[in-house]
Amino acid sequence: MKYSGGETLVRVLKKQGVKAIFSSPGTEWAPVWEALAKLHAEGDQGLTYYNCRHEMLAVSAAIGYAERSGEMPAVLLHTSSGLLHAAMAIRGAYMDHAPVVICAGESVRFTEGEDPESGRGWQWLHSLSDVGGATRMVAPYVKWSQAITSRETLAGAVARACQIARMAPEGPVYFSVSKEYLQEEAEDTMPQIPFPQARVSPDPNDIDKIATLLIGSQNPMIITQKLGTDPEAVHKLVELAEALGAPVFESITQDAVNFPREHPMHAGFDVTQAIRDADVVLAVAAITPWNPQRTGPPAEAKIVFIDKQAPYPRFPYWNYRADLIVPTEPFAALEALVGKVKAKRLDPSVRSKRFDSWKAKHDQMLVSWDNHARQARQKRPIDSHWLCCAINEWLPPDAIVVEETITHKLSISRFLRRVKPGNFIMGHAGGLGTGMGVALGAKVASPDRPVVHLVGDGSFNYNPVLSAFGFSQEYQAPVLTVVFNNGAYRAMQSAHLRLYPEGWASRTRTFYGVDIAPNPDYAQLAKAFDAYGEKVEDPDEIQHALGRAWAEIQRGRAALLDVVLDPQDPRV
Repeated sequence: MKYSGGETLVRVLKKQGVKAIFSSPGTEWAPVWEALAKLHAEGDQGLTYYNCRHEMLAVSAAIGYAERSGEMPAVLLHTSSGLLHAAMAIRGAYMDHAPVVICAGESVRFTEGEDPESGRGWQWLHSLSDVGGATRMVAPYVKWSQAITSRETLAGAVARACQIARMAPEGPVYFSVSKEYLQEEAEDTMPQIPFPQARVSPDPNDIDKIATLLIGSQNPMIITQKLGTDPEAVHKLVELAEALGAPVFESITQDAVNFPREHPMHAGFDVTQAIRDADVVLAVAAITPWNPQRTGPPAEAKIVFIDKQAPYPRFPYWNYRADLIVPTEPFAALEALVGKVKAKRLDPSVRSKRFDSWKAKHDQMLVSWDNHARQARQKRPIDSHWLCCAINEWLPPDAIVVEETITHKLSISRFLRRVKPGNFIMGHAGGLGTGMGVALGAKVASPDRPVVHLVGDGSFNYNPVLSAFGFSQEYQAPVLTVVFNNGAYRAMQSAHLRLYPEGWASRTRTFYGVDIAPNPDYAQLAKAFDAYGEKVEDPDEIQHALGRAWAEIQRGRAALLDVVLDPQDPRV
């Protein structure tokens, strides 16, 4: 039986496990739309199409979908122009290790010949084509990029792309396909390409070495950054920390909830002093476990890294010293390590003494943070610590939180303690402006779960806001967006003041590129898409406003709370 290239593309994606296509489309994809229409008309609803009104939204939604579902989505974009719009989100998928299959169209005929079909889309002759093709644009931020060079290789190339996207470490792949190949019919057989192994076992000798170091250590410490993307691995880390009585720090740049925040072995986010006293440092899924310009372990300390992507070849510089690097799946390594540590039998009195000491520090740390938030409760404008504390008290226990802030990140990390591992997503891995899409992708992957997007007002301005609200309305995917509105790009001001604390900008209060003024009424944007919008300026109203927004979410309407915060000097 003969199939058009569009039908072949759809059939291969389905066979490779793709269940969702996110697209900001172009004219080249008509054969795919025809194939999808046929598929759905025949009663097969196994492949869902999501129409996105901006390319960055399409890719960022695919990232959120992949994060929450654990599945591999596809994205269809409009040739080079679509790739350029989506570029930052593609970089985000690469940084986040999201398995996303990204496709863009091309043309091989460029209107040559007398074929009536070639007269369609003559714009390929001038505005839609680039020397060398689109693959070179995206190549630095995908695992694999390929231009499909014939109709005969279409099925195999698509299957190959899917296979590579799922290979560890997972990540985005890209191929371009000419519209002529999508129209052309041919006999196709489905490629038999195996699914890659999800987890690779660590070397037992490496596990024994690490366990020996930890058992013999006087002051061990564990640092993690991205482990929380795998909740099962977090459970194993809890077991290891309890077996050793060792503190677990989350890197200040943490991308997930990597350890239960209220567990007595959670030591916070500032490793500065503890790492100077450590004799063994275990970094698990931690690309930047500490800031090497400010602190570091003593010269005699032993340092071990465990991560499937270590030693991070995609970074131009990664100058952390290490005595052992174990490039393997963290879950498998931790599972083996827990067993080995327990078998070696740490002296119970050593473990108990450490545990009690770190528990006391943990309890004192939480009390200090909570006191600070309570003291700020009545401040006007609203203090971000109290806002985060109020969100935490309100937050549904099964909520998924997408974070896209800069200056408020530490407050969110400290106070949102109800968020469980696996339910927190950093929404700006590739750059600010992708959080709304990530949140929407998470919502369509988990339609019965509340999704909350916490975003700074500067970041909010970078997002494709209209397209995102349009997507939410079209697909009944209500997300609660909370805008942390301090009226500025405060991170820029902070950076300026660190360099020139007594400079002209400081003395004259003239900061270029900082203020967002006049301050918009963000709540009105939501109302244009039949979503709920409210500005919040009274600290006593935060939880009431959250309740009102939540009621609208439950009715199927998206909601936005514009919370006006204290625009204080960042040095305070």
